Amino acid sequence: MFRSREQEHFNTLIARHIAVRDAPLLLEGGTGLGKTRAFLAALADCGARAAIVLPTHQLIDQLLESADLKAAGLAAAPFRPAGMCEIRAEYGAQRADAMESRVMLCTAASVMIDQRLKGGYNGASRRDYLLFDEADQLPQAAALQQDLTISAQELEDAGVPLSGVGETVAALLDKPDLGPELRARAMMLKEAIDEPARFRKAGKDGEGGVFLWHPLPGRLLKRVANRGGAAFVSATLTVSGSFDDFRRSMGIGETSRFSGVVEPERHGRITVRTPIDRDPVEVAAEAERPCLVVTPSHDDADELAARIPGAVRREPAADGETRETASAAAARVGEDGVLVAAGAWAGLDTPVRWRAIVVPRVPFGKPVELDGKIESGYVDSRNVAARRMRQVVGRGLRAPDAECAIYICDERYRTLGEFLPERFRDSWEEGGRADIALSKVERHPLIRRAALEHYGCKCHVCGLVPPRDATRAIEIHHLHPLAEGKRDTKIGDVIPLCATCHRIAHARTPPIPIPELVKKRASSAGDPS
Repeated sequence: MFRSREQEHFNTLIARHIAVRDAPLLLEGGTGLGKTRAFLAALADCGARAAIVLPTHQLIDQLLESADLKAAGLAAAPFRPAGMCEIRAEYGAQRADAMESRVMLCTAASVMIDQRLKGGYNGASRRDYLLFDEADQLPQAAALQQDLTISAQELEDAGVPLSGVGETVAALLDKPDLGPELRARAMMLKEAIDEPARFRKAGKDGEGGVFLWHPLPGRLLKRVANRGGAAFVSATLTVSGSFDDFRRSMGIGETSRFSGVVEPERHGRITVRTPIDRDPVEVAAEAERPCLVVTPSHDDADELAARIPGAVRREPAADGETRETASAAAARVGEDGVLVAAGAWAGLDTPVRWRAIVVPRVPFGKPVELDGKIESGYVDSRNVAARRMRQVVGRGLRAPDAECAIYICDERYRTLGEFLPERFRDSWEEGGRADIALSKVERHPLIRRAALEHYGCKCHVCGLVPPRDATRAIEIHHLHPLAEGKRDTKIGDVIPLCATCHRIAHARTPPIPIPELVKKRASSAGDPS
């Protein structure tokens, strides 16, 4: 059943964890390993009542149709929220089927709601074993953040006027006929209001609704995430070889002794090129075919697709508010075609074997603004980008004999740390790239020298470029404060700032994130942007 020793080893680790359930399992399976078949086989062989938890319903659909599910001989039933069912009776029937099935397929948002309703939503949080697939998306959790918004329309339907956030949420919870999903969201908003903490804030959005913003949204699943019977599986759980960022984002303490990284010894070949001084349209025109151009936004995708002759893009759906999936758009791409797609680093597999992937801009996480103030931080945005870049590489490695060229047109890739799988560390062309481990001691002079050589001698907030005889006007700002203790400092952990911006950055603890600092300095200078 297993096509490699590594895939069989991955299956064995999950099977052992199901038997012992000593602590949460963090298991990374390198792209091409076939982790889905490995964990499905382990679940099929155990008698535990389990839930396979995915970020989106599209991924649930993909799993239901997959050959891996059939090969494992596993019967699984999906849970859908009431909003996806046309009539109430249909919702009740499918909910009953999902709850009765030994293996349920559901989203992380539904687990979060079920946890707040003490198992009364779909029972997922009470199952013996929870396996979170594509778990790398939980720290960012775009799907969860959407489910933590109560829109103006929902408030109107409930007959609750928008006043202060606390008053609005309290009025919602007083409604006896409030639906379970909306009640759970209101409960989470109330938690944030009643027990404010550094990592969660409630506020009004710009459209007359209320929402909960969570810089560490994975912590909304902290209780189930710390169960012994919880497993987190992905191709990109680590950042620079460590689970620390994922654990911090999820609030996970101890981890299972079976946790680790399993990389396939051989699976595909890639070449990485860095034409950072060239127009991505020209790069895509000359790249091997078929070619995937990966963008951070639909606006970027539309603009580039208009400039690339014959390029396919994800078309808006009939409602005008959503887009077709990357998989559906890829089905329209010929052998020598080009697909330009936003967010194609993760999610649905495409039916095309890509020979080239072009990255016009490194996909950093978008800054989050609450009540007119930027809340998200640079380090979290960078870690999101590092994971997405690893997923970008994975798009070109879907078959054992795949060969793909990765073109990165944005020099900011240098700040991300190592994002290539271990077996491809020698795949860089045109000079390659390596992390600079600068020093374990504080204030080492090599840090300043390496940072100025890498970034240039200028302030990366206000843009100040000092005269050649006054370079000391530029200081080196540690994005992770030195007060946190000694550590390896890498080039992506520091950034040059002028003395004024550096002083403002440290006006609070932890330091002001760079995106917020840029906005603050622009505002003080009278710049409307």
